[in-house]
Amino acid sequence: MTPLHLTADRAGERVDQFLARTLPELTRSAAQRLLERGAVTLRGRAAKKNDKTRLGDSLTVCLPEP
Repeated sequence: MTPLHLTADRAGERVDQFLARTLPELTRSAAQRLLERGAVTLRGRAAKKNDKTRLGDSLTVCLPEP
């Protein structure tokens, strides 16, 4: 798995929505599954699907190999 480092460009957006919008290969439900597995970190901790982004937040996503 290669980690992706993303920066939030909107404040107040749910993390699952941000991932689905930013990564076109992910549906929102696929983003939620990644969050449930702990494959996404936000502000240094595992993110939850209903966490809200802050402008400039750094997210790290570990996508599974295709």
